[in-house]
Amino acid sequence: MGMTKARRVLAVGLVSVSLLVACGDGDEDSSSSQPATTVAPVTSTTLSQVQLDKQKADRIVLTAADVPGYTVDPPESDDSDFGEEGAECFKNNALLLRVGEDADPRGASSANFSKGEDVTVGSGVTFGETEDEARSAITDISASTFPACFSRLLSAELKKDPTFTNVTATTTKLPAITAGDQSVGYRTVVKTRVAGTNLTINFDFTFIRVGRAVAVLDASSLGTPYPAAERMRLATVLAGRMAAP
Repeated sequence: MGMTKARRVLAVGLVSVSLLVACGDGDEDSSSSQPATTVAPVTSTTLSQVQLDKQKADRIVLTAADVPGYTVDPPESDDSDFGEEGAECFKNNALLLRVGEDADPRGASSANFSKGEDVTVGSGVTFGETEDEARSAITDISASTFPACFSRLLSAELKKDPTFTNVTATTTKLPAITAGDQSVGYRTVVKTRVAGTNLTINFDFTFIRVGRAVAVLDASSLGTPYPAAERMRLATVLAGRMAAP
């Protein structure tokens, strides 16, 4: 199972950005008595900070080259919405709630990448207007109330699908890693029964802040938890791109 439902509020949708290009008038009057002079057209490109953030977000998210041995999953449509309870889990933080919205003009999300049937990884990033806004997002996602709230949220979401029975979910903090200016990670372990078979599904989320940027690395794995070394490697890749000019 992929991360579509969990990433609804965490990953970032790709949106197109129009470049505002104004070209100067390069026409010449060939009948002029003045000596002909070659003048290059004057082109000015003016990008807003939002558009610059979007461009950088596109450069930050994971690509297929970052995860050799994985395949790119086809795009999935997902209309699930965690609603008011989901907003409460994220302290109604506008930046956190914007991550995963298709219309986020400051963000980008990678494709989902899968290894076999059991492992999926992806990423998303967005920018706050200020560094304080990004810091507040990490503070809110680090709240002691988040694990229990998110466990209830994901459990309730899965129970909407009759495929899953006997669902329980437990969220705990992942071991701290050094990535970016701040980082915090969680693992939600879901135990359920599908078609008479007991399954354990691990959902990992690692949030990383660098300046105004907040990224999330997410991974799901069936049975065995996602490798800690791979989580560290990919978090470092994202943090490095976030710190780059």
